[in-house]
Amino acid sequence: MAVSQREDVVRADLESRIRSESAGRALPRLVGLHSGVLPVAEQTAFRDEIIRSLQSELRNFRARGEYEQAIARWRSLATVHAWQTDSEPAPDPERPEIDAVEPPEVPEFGSDRGGEPIRSPEIDGRFSERDNPLSGQIVSLNELYLEWAELLYEEGNSVAALQVLLRVPDFDSLEPETLAPFLDMARTVNHRFAIERILGVFERASAEVPSGIADFLARDTPLADMLSGTATILVDQGIRIRGGVGVRDQVIGSGFFIDPRGYLITNHHVIRSQVDPRHDGFSRLFIRLPDNPTARVPARVVGYDEILDIALLKAEVEPPYVFSVPDVRALRPGSVVFAMGSPGGLSSSISSGIISATGRRYLQLGEAMQIDAALNPGNSGGPVVHSDGTLVGVAFAGIAQFENVNFAVPSRWIQHILVDLYSEGQVSHGWLAMGLQAVRNGLEVVYVLPGSSAAEAGLAPGDRIERIDGVPVRDLADAQDLIMSMPVQSLVSVEYRRDGRTRHALVSLSERPVRPVEYALERDRETALFGTLFGMNVQELSSSIWRREFRIERVFPGTVADDTGLSAQDPFTLQDWVVDTDRRVAFLLIAIRPRRAGFITRGIQLVALLEPDNFI
Repeated sequence: MAVSQREDVVRADLESRIRSESAGRALPRLVGLHSGVLPVAEQTAFRDEIIRSLQSELRNFRARGEYEQAIARWRSLATVHAWQTDSEPAPDPERPEIDAVEPPEVPEFGSDRGGEPIRSPEIDGRFSERDNPLSGQIVSLNELYLEWAELLYEEGNSVAALQVLLRVPDFDSLEPETLAPFLDMARTVNHRFAIERILGVFERASAEVPSGIADFLARDTPLADMLSGTATILVDQGIRIRGGVGVRDQVIGSGFFIDPRGYLITNHHVIRSQVDPRHDGFSRLFIRLPDNPTARVPARVVGYDEILDIALLKAEVEPPYVFSVPDVRALRPGSVVFAMGSPGGLSSSISSGIISATGRRYLQLGEAMQIDAALNPGNSGGPVVHSDGTLVGVAFAGIAQFENVNFAVPSRWIQHILVDLYSEGQVSHGWLAMGLQAVRNGLEVVYVLPGSSAAEAGLAPGDRIERIDGVPVRDLADAQDLIMSMPVQSLVSVEYRRDGRTRHALVSLSERPVRPVEYALERDRETALFGTLFGMNVQELSSSIWRREFRIERVFPGTVADDTGLSAQDPFTLQDWVVDTDRRVAFLLIAIRPRRAGFITRGIQLVALLEPDNFI
């Protein structure tokens, strides 16, 4: 392609992103341009236009009441400001950064008062009004969250309103009179965690606490009474033919109410046939309540998250008890827990046990909690509560061949998606489109999706991720927790090391596909994903119709390749590669000549799950 043609393509791409209310996606593309693609003056003009467009998008989304997207633009502007003023990476001769030219002020925000660059994480991990580079200007981040919470409250969605309120970055700086209406709201929906946070503000301000609040917190609810807030989930799928005989096809699960209006939580896999477009057949959803276990109450799916295996349902009932979803992070192995649900359809059942372990990497995102409380088919979607009655998780799985090895999604991960569950349809997560492997000193990039914002920003396999938006990330859970708290289309700063030097990149969060591996395989060669799936980087030595030769470049500890005994520099021939979407696994058959075995050829099959936990 001629130079002039390439310039025209780049200009058209940037202009298209700016016009489509996705100006943040244009900046990583602009920053990642190689030297000479566009004149420096034109790069500067594009940068200024992108910033103005982000400001305009913020105003428009705020005016339309689309606060999640308004917040994404606010964070993007703050990230750009911090990146330009606080991050001064050494120039890369191959890929000069855009801030090599004079960076502009954040313009046209109604004030010329700047602030110190964002340095210290506050509450939500990144932004504080005290360090806010946009404070005192068109709107603060606190104001956006408060306006969003008030809008949800006016719409009658108290649970979502409280969840948004608790995200306010400088929550402790709020005035008691601002929080007073939310305090009454929290008592109405039994949100003890929100009440405790709000009371902390009242106490620090020496403000008078409304009557009855202290008595409410002091009141204990017996576990037996909590059962009135649970339900049996029934999915009637009609009749299935087995052996020439028609048998009833019914899925049984558990659920629990989180909203006095009749909203309840369960597992996505329990109600899968209700929302899966591939399901071809009959499917009707009902719940059964403890006080009338024979009656079937119609219900519908409101929102769902296939990745975290959570769904929000709605039934026209008024539950006598509702659970709140707190941000519990201090649970430790050995803590006593109780699992409630309907094993085998037997409603109002309680089993007890302890937390066996935390931090299990059982899901694509986040972590699972392992418990030894007895779970059986039908328990899926039921609440797991601490001995003091605090909800700590949602039961979702067990290992059939092992006794009392069961798992629950911790409530802190559900908090990330609770507001979005109230919107119709599938919850969207953001991602950087990168696969990582945990190494001794942090997280190493092993895969970057071609065409993604991360690829445009110059990130590549071998880079060591150190910080995301200024927050140190030590493991995959840290990184995913951070990314899950950010709206899609937020601009994120990534600090990484390459060749002994610290570098910086701006990346725009795009929408995470439900099945990242399959999504990537449609856009890239399969060998590029070997690092993510099997834990080995490979180099292709030769390729023909009959034979593909490779050499292992690196094996990551604790991965499939490592457990199989493979090592760096081992040559192998690719015999077969199969992606089994029904069983959700990938098979790799190779003929390898291990150095440790004297280069004697042997066949090895490697198997990996198609839902690895190492994408961010």
